[in-house]
Amino acid sequence: MTRSLALVGLVAVGLGVPADRAVAQAKDAPKNPRAKIENAMSAAPAELAKNATVMDWDHTVLKPGTNGWTCFPDVPDSPGNDPMCLDAQWVKWADGWMNKRQPMVDALGLGYMLRGGSDASNTDPYATAPAPGDTWVHSGPHLMVVVPDPAALNHLPTDPNNGGPWVMWKGTPYAHIMVPIAKAK
Repeated sequence: MTRSLALVGLVAVGLGVPADRAVAQAKDAPKNPRAKIENAMSAAPAELAKNATVMDWDHTVLKPGTNGWTCFPDVPDSPGNDPMCLDAQWVKWADGWMNKRQPMVDALGLGYMLRGGSDASNTDPYATAPAPGDTWVHSGPHLMVVVPDPAALNHLPTDPNNGGPWVMWKGTPYAHIMVPIAKAK
């Protein structure tokens, strides 16, 4: 299945990090399989995570699951601790994003990042670093929502600091809703 390939690409292409930050983050990234499993499962509510497949970024299944969700541990070269748990629609989305084609999302999809995340841009899905004068978009714990037609999100705000849901990458086929659960630290 393209699930692991899509998600490896999601991280590798989308999260370029300055060398000093990557080295600092790599020191904190979980190293052994048990630590990676615990870190990955921290991305979602415990009842969902306990039955999810846990997959490492090198395609290794660390823990088989039964509920159709896949959790990934922290990405070692991103500037934050950003494990994620994704449903099948998000896997389709990631495959489209990675291959620079229209995502084949055909229903509402959900993804959890209860530890938060960092992105180089809120407008450019392929930015590998913030634009000059900009900073990383650090989002606190959040739920991500993807829909089959990203144009349906055009009425929602794009400001990650507005205190409520916002759209990331608005106006692109990769637009999705970020629903804050807690404030970014």
